[in-house]
Amino acid sequence: MIRRLFVSLCLLSLAACGPVDRDGERLSSYETDATEALVREILRTLPDPNPGVPKSYAISLGEIVPNRDYTAASVPFMKRFEDLKLRLISASVLTTIQPDNTIVDPEQRIAAYVIQVRKMKATSATTWEYEAAWSYKKHFQRTTWQVTQQGTQYSAKELSLLEGNWKPQAPAGS
Repeated sequence: MIRRLFVSLCLLSLAACGPVDRDGERLSSYETDATEALVREILRTLPDPNPGVPKSYAISLGEIVPNRDYTAASVPFMKRFEDLKLRLISASVLTTIQPDNTIVDPEQRIAAYVIQVRKMKATSATTWEYEAAWSYKKHFQRTTWQVTQQGTQYSAKELSLLEGNWKPQAPAGS
């Protein structure tokens, strides 16, 4: 009886913590003003491989493991981006379509950008380093970023490309 109680308490405490990153940091702790600034900058600078085609956007936190659900950003965190007038959906509802397993918004059946905040580390009281990525259809990029706070303002700066296959198209006639 005591053993069952102990096992139940352990399982309950693990469930209360929620998903964590590689370093044991709770992914819910990623949902900060600094991360908002990062995601806004990523959204602002996303390439558009299919101009004029409607798109959806999803934000995932932590690692994306094949054949497992994404850890989606919370609804309150996603509501911070309502002013952008983009179709933001939960990463937990994303699905794929054939023939090439394109990630789509299941309601509208359109390709979705997935913004992944993979890792976050405070380097000082006002500076954070991130590893973040985006993907759209077969295109993707993973980069390191630095977010700095000055007063109540946050600024995000891309530091380096880690990997990716996005190559901007040359303008017509070049």
